[in-house]
Amino acid sequence: MPQNQQLISSLSNELTKVISETNGINLYDTLELLAYSPKLKEAPLIYKQLSEFKRLLRGFHEDEVDIYTLLKHPVSDAFFSFFQKFPLKYREEHIHLTGSLSAEFIYPRLMKLLEGPDKEIYKEKITEVYGEEAWPITSVEDVDKLIRLQEGEQFMTYLKILYLPKLILVDRKAHEEAAYHMAEELYYKYNVGLIRLKFTLNRTTTKKSEQIPGTENITEEDVVFGLYDGFMKFQSEHEDFNFALSPSFRKEGEFYDKENFSSKQEHFLHQVKTLLDIIKKYPFLKKHLVEIDTVGDEKELYRKKHFMEMKAGLRRLQGHGFRIRSHHGETWKTLRKGVQSVDNAMNIWHLDTLEHGLSLGINPNYYFHRLYQRVLELNKQSCPLKPTSKEYRELMDMEWMVPEVRDKLIAGIPLNEKEITIFTKTKFHTAREIEHYQHDILNRMLNKNVSLVALPTSNIKLTNSFPDIKDHPFSWWEKKGVHLGVGTDNYITLSTDFIQEMLILLYSDPENLKITKLLMVVTGEARRAHISHLLWSMRKKLIEPEEGPEAEKEIKND
Repeated sequence: MPQNQQLISSLSNELTKVISETNGINLYDTLELLAYSPKLKEAPLIYKQLSEFKRLLRGFHEDEVDIYTLLKHPVSDAFFSFFQKFPLKYREEHIHLTGSLSAEFIYPRLMKLLEGPDKEIYKEKITEVYGEEAWPITSVEDVDKLIRLQEGEQFMTYLKILYLPKLILVDRKAHEEAAYHMAEELYYKYNVGLIRLKFTLNRTTTKKSEQIPGTENITEEDVVFGLYDGFMKFQSEHEDFNFALSPSFRKEGEFYDKENFSSKQEHFLHQVKTLLDIIKKYPFLKKHLVEIDTVGDEKELYRKKHFMEMKAGLRRLQGHGFRIRSHHGETWKTLRKGVQSVDNAMNIWHLDTLEHGLSLGINPNYYFHRLYQRVLELNKQSCPLKPTSKEYRELMDMEWMVPEVRDKLIAGIPLNEKEITIFTKTKFHTAREIEHYQHDILNRMLNKNVSLVALPTSNIKLTNSFPDIKDHPFSWWEKKGVHLGVGTDNYITLSTDFIQEMLILLYSDPENLKITKLLMVVTGEARRAHISHLLWSMRKKLIEPEEGPEAEKEIKND
């Protein structure tokens, strides 16, 4: 075994022992107790790595170290190994098909298209979406580069680069192979035993950049059965694997078939009827096809009227037993509108699960004070605000008793002290009002038992709505009593994985988030005593080879 791998293995074994023996307490205390271990003091190399990691973790919380420095450390590799070996499988509560297929899977299937008779059509579509520099595609590495979000790229780019995997998903067989591939990858690499898959039932759109060659002949039934067959094939080989199919519908008004339908509402009702017809025709699908999701760019979708086009269709689905999940509170033009979109989705669509929900986790007092500081800094430099900027939008959304102060800030005309005080008061009252609004929605979620799925990497990379990943609201939601799940969104596109998301959550709140609690959330196992027993069983596997089976026979209550 290479020295580095031996180091990680030894660290993982010691972590397993201390976590099981302390019943999964918080990260800070776990690392401190591990440092006191006599065995570790006899292993200077391991002790050095642990001490270094503790310093880096403190540095992370003092804004001196980024999360990726922590994630690349040998102690993180040891934690990864520990979580990978946990006896219960994890629940991947939010994963999309198109952004979770590896380049190794996509490349050979894409090359068949690029070497076929319609090569020029595919070249035109790929360069239209990705730019001229994307062509030619000659290797797995070329595909990998195109399907991953690069540093600094934002939400609209993210939606665009999901295009490449869609090119190969044009028949039932492709969907079957994709489902099996995903199940195999997540099961073996990341200990995932339940996949809640988001997928597009029908890709028809009038938006040119989203149109897919070859999809005109694939039916909704082909999509559903392709995915179902792929997952069922894997389940037949692994009894502890399960899945939920969650057809996803784009919320934006332009996403419908204008050639055959007069409105989005009419097209959506047709899609609902098609879905219900499939269930009626094949009732055995009910076990796995029990919910739908709504997805897309929600910045312009926050008023009540924005929710009416899909209301009748969703109500019909609910009447047939479908649960409604929806991407809301992920992105917004202003924070108030981000909260408002969640409010209306709950009131009008009667959600069962909120996906992302980040607008309910942002601290308005911090959010608006940082915005206030940035705007004042620009104002001192006589810099006007760009109409496309977050600062401009938030200022325009505030209720101003003296609108002349707002106008001077926008124009870049320096304020005097009295005007700065007016700005401070306006900012203060805006933050208070939105904080009350947030808490009202959260309390309603608790009363209605609406669950929330957290997606840390997706949230930090796609929104820029909080300063750093350590400010993710997962722990705050957990303390509020929100029923939580964890997902990766599009883990290939975002260069993450399920266990990495667990580590990010653990590192983000090393003082309050207990390892046992995190395991309960990601496994869905509410019996704390059972989690404790499973942790002890992991220790037992390590100890028995060292002490022999006779030592364990003395323990009557394992």
